[in-house]
Amino acid sequence: MSKETNSASPSTTEGPGLEEVGLPITLRVIVVAMGGGLVGMLLMLPLLGGVPIALDVFRPEAIVEFAHFGLYLGLEPSVTTGILLFFVGGTTVLPLLFIVVGSFLPPEEPRYLRGAAYATIFWIGFLIAFWPGGGVLTIGLFLVVSLVSHWIYGTTLGYVLDATVGIPQHDV
Repeated sequence: MSKETNSASPSTTEGPGLEEVGLPITLRVIVVAMGGGLVGMLLMLPLLGGVPIALDVFRPEAIVEFAHFGLYLGLEPSVTTGILLFFVGGTTVLPLLFIVVGSFLPPEEPRYLRGAAYATIFWIGFLIAFWPGGGVLTIGLFLVVSLVSHWIYGTTLGYVLDATVGIPQHDV
């Protein structure tokens, strides 16, 4: 049994064609998603960093611990490296993952809120990586500020993508 792969049109190959699956992942979709990630990072960081700094509960040690990932790139762990890695991840890696999994997330409508669902998943990892310790007030503030910040990021990412090129749809 052989498959023809060189000249088959989408309607003659096995499975649905792109028009049945939905929006394909193109370079334009990737660039728009990364732009949405950049805008999301710019909107979330004043709340995520500003509130803890203003209340004097900011823990730079957690950022330096996170910055150890930079050793894989030859970067020494520091607060600057940690912030850089956090920012780069939010503008490249997370948007790329979102364009792959975004079509599988709730809610059905409005579609851009799938970004908030996506960000909530990553918020759980953020909690583990940056848990502040301290008293009830510090922990409560951390939970609320970090969750709202992640929702700002995710909603922005989803909105930019949905409003410009759409959230790619996939069939499994």
